[in-house]
Amino acid sequence: MKNLDHYIDVIVAGLPLEEKEEILEEITQHINEHMNELMIKGYSEQESLQIAIKAFGNEQKMNWEMKKAVYPFYKISRFLWNTLFVTFIFCLLSYFIMEHYYPGADNIAPLSSVLGVFFIIFFIAGMAELVYEAIQLSSVKMKYIMNPWVFFFTPSIFIGGIMFLTYFQQPENYQNGLWVDLLVVPIGAFFYVIARQIFNQLFNRSI
Repeated sequence: MKNLDHYIDVIVAGLPLEEKEEILEEITQHINEHMNELMIKGYSEQESLQIAIKAFGNEQKMNWEMKKAVYPFYKISRFLWNTLFVTFIFCLLSYFIMEHYYPGADNIAPLSSVLGVFFIIFFIAGMAELVYEAIQLSSVKMKYIMNPWVFFFTPSIFIGGIMFLTYFQQPENYQNGLWVDLLVVPIGAFFYVIARQIFNQLFNRSI
């Protein structure tokens, strides 16, 4: 019955404790009843389990529908938090780099620059999230790709590696910490996934 436990755990993942327990009980009862009917007809327990699970529906899609019903703004809130978090990290990183190379200067980024960074991250991350959701809701099985670290961070390392080749070709253009600009994609992706995990942890603890 381990498969059934895993199946139900995926469906109720990230839901409030009260709703999670209620839904878990209802799904278990429903599937067990369906399994009993199938076993009466001559199916084995394992065959009955697989048929009942298949008839009940895809666990990832059901989990998403459950979350939309309970938390209609969950993913939007998480996305905005991620974007703000990465924007803050970039501003902080920029400040410390400038303080290192130009101590005593006014190294506080103007509001216009901060907003510019925010909207760039908003657009790029938003497109990535849309692709991620489209793959997640599709019938294509991509277990490893759907890991946020693999999906968001791995391509960014490839992009950052290509961009960083410019440093070796023209190192004179990237003095005084400017080489960090070539790594903004992997740095941003890394902290975006970190922000995702922080939000999920804080959100789950608060419910």
